[in-house]
Amino acid sequence: METHTENKRTFPWWLKFVLLLVLGLPGFSGWPNGWLIQRLQETGLFTVEIAHIGVWVFYACCVWLVVLVSAGPHKLLAYLGAAFILGLTVAILGAVMRGLFPFLAAGMGRDATSFKLIRIFFNIIIFLPYSILFINSFSAKKLIDRVARLDGRYRTAGLHLALAFRVFQHTGEVVFNLFQIWTEEYPEKIIPRNSGSPGVRWYAPGKILVWIWACIHAWIFACIIHTFEPIPAMVAEVERINRANPEA
Repeated sequence: METHTENKRTFPWWLKFVLLLVLGLPGFSGWPNGWLIQRLQETGLFTVEIAHIGVWVFYACCVWLVVLVSAGPHKLLAYLGAAFILGLTVAILGAVMRGLFPFLAAGMGRDATSFKLIRIFFNIIIFLPYSILFINSFSAKKLIDRVARLDGRYRTAGLHLALAFRVFQHTGEVVFNLFQIWTEEYPEKIIPRNSGSPGVRWYAPGKILVWIWACIHAWIFACIIHTFEPIPAMVAEVERINRANPEA
């Protein structure tokens, strides 16, 4: 997948890399969000939970604004759709698992566990769009072309790194294409796939569990097949570059 920012040559790649690292600094180090949370808490007007949520919501809006400007509204909505679905799934399953198996809470109370799940949800809806934007902000083709001009032992390692980067980009494209296909085939999401014959309760636990298992199996199989599909062509391209430079 070629990057959606490839036509925007406003910044050199190294400056774009630095700016994206600065944008993701709260995720890497917790600063300055942790410092802001502490300052808000010291005012006495906010509890630590409210301060935490307020600061991270503001940071989320900043990240989404950058994605909007860089990738456009359609990409932003696609990224947010996937992030919210994944975040809700993780949070709900986490709550269910901790309810069924209390030892998973590691001694934390109900409020602390709920707050931890909220933090996980915010991390997903913030850093999934950010990660995809980061990966898609650079051209794998240009990276391969640059590495191909190198000499010495770093050339082979660089080609493998560029190939892995290209696969990551392709995987992101595959997931969002599959999400769109899934939505087109099943616009009402759950009920049509579980309704069965008339009079059958689609929300029966047995049907829900079977549907969840079928969904997981279908998504894993589709992602594996569509992700691995272009790898032979990518490997052939790298081998062609190597044959063109036998002295490297």
